[in-house]
Amino acid sequence: MFDCRVVPCDTDKLLRGSYAIWLQPRHFEQAHPLHFQRNKINSKSERFIMINHTVANHTDLRSCLLKLPLSNNARQLRLRVMNCIVACTFIALATTAVAQKPDAEPTLLPGSAVNLAAITNADWIQGEGPTAFEPGNIYVFECWATWCPPCVALIPHVNELHKKYYDKGLRVHGMNSWEDDREKVVKYVKAKGEGMSYPVAYTKKSAFETEWLDAAGVQAIPHAFVVRNGKLLLATEAVRLTDSLIELMLSGDEGAAQAAAKIKAAYDARGKTDKLSQEIYSAKRAKDAEKMAAKIKEVETLDPDHPDLSVWKLQLLIVREQWEAAIAAFNEMPQSNSKNSFVLQTGMRLPRSKVGDHPMSFVKAFTDPYAEYLNNGGDKIGPNHFANLTTLYWRLGDKENAIASAENGVKAAINHKTGASEHRTNAFKRFAKSVKEGTLPEFSELSSWQIEARKKAEADKNK
Repeated sequence: MFDCRVVPCDTDKLLRGSYAIWLQPRHFEQAHPLHFQRNKINSKSERFIMINHTVANHTDLRSCLLKLPLSNNARQLRLRVMNCIVACTFIALATTAVAQKPDAEPTLLPGSAVNLAAITNADWIQGEGPTAFEPGNIYVFECWATWCPPCVALIPHVNELHKKYYDKGLRVHGMNSWEDDREKVVKYVKAKGEGMSYPVAYTKKSAFETEWLDAAGVQAIPHAFVVRNGKLLLATEAVRLTDSLIELMLSGDEGAAQAAAKIKAAYDARGKTDKLSQEIYSAKRAKDAEKMAAKIKEVETLDPDHPDLSVWKLQLLIVREQWEAAIAAFNEMPQSNSKNSFVLQTGMRLPRSKVGDHPMSFVKAFTDPYAEYLNNGGDKIGPNHFANLTTLYWRLGDKENAIASAENGVKAAINHKTGASEHRTNAFKRFAKSVKEGTLPEFSELSSWQIEARKKAEADKNK
């Protein structure tokens, strides 16, 4: 019915460094990007929402979505669209809606000397920062925050790079950015344990913010600074730090220069690849495998390491109904934000498809990884995802896991970071009770229970 995805914005049209959530349901009159950026008006690190390049005066994403123009035959899908977007863990709700002042031109560019003291003297909550840059070594300073789902999703990849290439000269450091609660960061890093084994610094109101983030004009995270011989070699998202790119950078002067050129070429082509990505998703919705394959090939020519290529190729196999190849591609796909996005979107669609649209072998291959993602997602995962998971297990005949997933949905309703309420929780308790008694409710029933819960909550509030 619709696509929800995170894409880099066209920097010719939008503010530098931003990201967008593109809403592309076929029932929308047009695609509406919601842009989440850092507000640099004051010292607080806030995010805000822009709709169609206009700052929106809303603090609630749902209210923003209610303002989007829908075609007449899609009013009944509004709640489903909102649930899809809110469930997408790449969305950070806005805390304030304000206009952003134009930034000064960046002064920290590839080839610039970097401020080592800002790193050394940062507040290191795990390990220590470098006191000198060893010649030939590659230093990655990964900017992240606990409130940033794409950042959190990249931690396993960054940690794997740290463990795999430390002995070869790679030095990875996590730079927690734009986050007010130091103690929350300390607890988070401690809880990650070996899953986040590299040094981590807390940089709020430090020289790192001014001498690195502000100097480089960074407006969105995750963002990785890559340094070699005391100079900025390149800046990118950590998802682009592949094994081949790391090995190229560690191979010497020529390899490092080639790596920087590859990243520059990818960013120079971003306007074209963003347009092609939209065409790929349009072709996918139309099930036009030939056009989809052609557009994927064009992206691969422009940017061979584009982070979405593996997902697009998987989706092409699904459109072609080459199920065995699709299962193999899904199982072999490395962890990334693109894979997480695919898992979330497919987790919304698959349970709502007709039985028989997908072979049980594909449903089975997908369900356990989906469950793992949800169970590790904490309070950022909404209860509707667990209802989806319940349905998948039910279709597979796994009633035990179906019941457990429905009960996890109740817990998610209680603990959900943005949508918890007693009334909503009661809707999921009703769902879980029905599953336990041997009947799987339709999604329309669950939606109606949630609508009833919302109306009751509003009525109680107005008493």
